[in-house]
Amino acid sequence: MTAKEFLRRARAVDRRVDEAQERVERLRARLEAGRMSSVTGMPRGGSGDWTQTADRLIELEQAVNERTRELVRWKLAAIDAIRAVEEPRLAEVLELYYIDGFTWDQVAQRMGLDLRWVYRLHGRALTMVRVPEEVEKHDKA
Repeated sequence: MTAKEFLRRARAVDRRVDEAQERVERLRARLEAGRMSSVTGMPRGGSGDWTQTADRLIELEQAVNERTRELVRWKLAAIDAIRAVEEPRLAEVLELYYIDGFTWDQVAQRMGLDLRWVYRLHGRALTMVRVPEEVEKHDKA
């Protein structure tokens, strides 16, 4: 795995965690709607039993929690790899883009640099990033 691939995965972590949490919230809303209809006697939209939804919610929450732990480990490994870059300006480019989630234009603006120069710094910075062995092993599995 290249340094760029490794860091791209770290960049996607926040989005993946948010998507998983949204799934849990949608299911929780369905559960609440089912519980309310059984309390009020009002008809509900589906024929499913809300206890099945509750069981599914518990399973989904457990899966989301495990996935979140895995993603956080990945992101922490990326942060450590970026901190190991000895030139602060190069590390800053990586951190702003891959960890903070800024666009390249935003990185250039925050750093007060031309966009093309940011791309050059990024290329140099990638040569200094070392992909952790445990990540490489995990990727091959």
